[in-house]
Parts: sequence; C-alpha cells; structure tokens
Amino acid sequence: MYRNLFESHAHYDEGCYAPHLDRVLKEQGQKGVSHIINCGSDVASSRRSVELAARYDLIYAAVGVFPLSAGDLQEGWLEEIRALSKAEKVVAIGEIGLDYHAGTKDRDRQMVVFEAQLKLAGERGLPIQIHDREADADTIALVEKHRPRGMVHRFASPPQAGRAFLELGMHLGIGPNITYPEFAHVLETVRTMPLELLVLETDSPFLPPARLAGQISTSDMMGEVAETIAKVRGDCTPQELLDLTCSNAKRLFGIA
Repeated sequence: MYRNLFESHAHYDEGCYAPHLDRVLKEQGQKGVSHIINCGSDVASSRRSVELAARYDLIYAAVGVFPLSAGDLQEGWLEEIRALSKAEKVVAIGEIGLDYHAGTKDRDRQMVVFEAQLKLAGERGLPIQIHDREADADTIALVEKHRPRGMVHRFASPPQAGRAFLELGMHLGIGPNITYPEFAHVLETVRTMPLELLVLETDSPFLPPARLAGQISTSDMMGEVAETIAKVRGDCTPQELLDLTCSNAKRLFGIA
C-alpha cells in the first residue's frame, strides 16, 4: 500500500459522497491519503469546503468561483470569498480561471471574475488553483501579469502551454486523465517537467483512471497516477514520486 498521497484538488462536498462521507474519508486515510484540499467552484461550495475542513483532520479548503459560475454571481460575492479565505485551514484561492470550451460566450465576464480573484490571492498571500480549459493564451497572460503562486488544476493543455506555466513558476496538477488515450499529449510534459513543480490530484468524484471510467473517483486513485508517471519518466518509483509530490504540495500550500 502506498503512503503520503496528497490530494491537491477534490470535491468531497459533492452529493454523491454525502450518505457515506465519514466512511469514505476514513477509508482514504487507511489507504495512505494524508491530505485532501477540497475546492470551491462557487460561493456555496466554498462555504462547504470550509465546513469540511473544520470537520475532518485530513481536509483543507480552497475557496473561489470557477469560470462556469461567473455568470451567476450575486452582488457581494467577492466579499464572501474574501471572508471565507480567512477561515482556519483555508490554504488557497480556487478553483478559479477560464473555460472557453464549446464556444463559451461570457469570456469577458470570466476574465473579470478571474482577475478579481487573482488580486484577492495576492492580497491574502495565498496560492491559487487554476481551471484552464481551452483558454491557455488568456490564462497564461493573466498569470504573467499577476505572478501568483499556485497550480494549474487537472493540467491537460499542449506541451507549449505546460512549458509556459512552468517558466512562470506554476505547479502542474496531474491526475487520472493521463491514463486516457486522448490525453497522451500530457505525458510529454510529465516526462520532462521539473519534479519540484509536480503535484497530484484526482478531481474526485469526477475523474477516475481510464480502467474505471464512469465510476466515482476517490483520492487513493492517485496511486495509479504515480505509477503511470513513474513508468513514463523512468527516474523514480511510484512511492518516491508520492513522497516528493506530498512535500511539494505541503510547501506550496503552507502546510506543516
């Protein structure tokens, strides 16, 4: 069994876990998961993330509004996120970013919401978790402008975007998507990137490994991600990778 599985991005506040959450999280600890960052995607889920962090020792919180919620925000949303960011065990602003999939028409609004939260992260001295879907150029431009610390969650972009993010000092969150044929291009980035900028995630419950496609994912599935990366790189074992990425995440998110 693996140890030191640091889940840098998950959503255990999703309803699919609710009936058995205590059991699920207990099992995660038994399977070697040491830390979980539960991430907000809007004000309500950010509030739930803070509540989970207060309730469970292994959970920390990220708070923020992701791009597909940008059009539904009520007045005062940023003040609510700012207040939540001051809660105990909040370690990041996220997930935040841009999503241009399928001809999204509210790009200007997404940019405004993203930049407001980049500024908030700077004010609060917190790292960010970026959602970037088919929006590499604008995302990179705003990261270059604001120079935050943080990670690109569920990295899936072409290698040139990966290089740009890495050159800006961003960590890349690598998850089970690398086990799917359509994301084979991500392995090129994984093969050559600096290991000190690698963190692992599952985006649970949304992203199981390919062999379990359609199932609800859990954080222990990072073990298979580590196995895939270790095989592609050839310079570390899966456990060595898990140890290193745990240290990377603790350093990035300021967790002792």
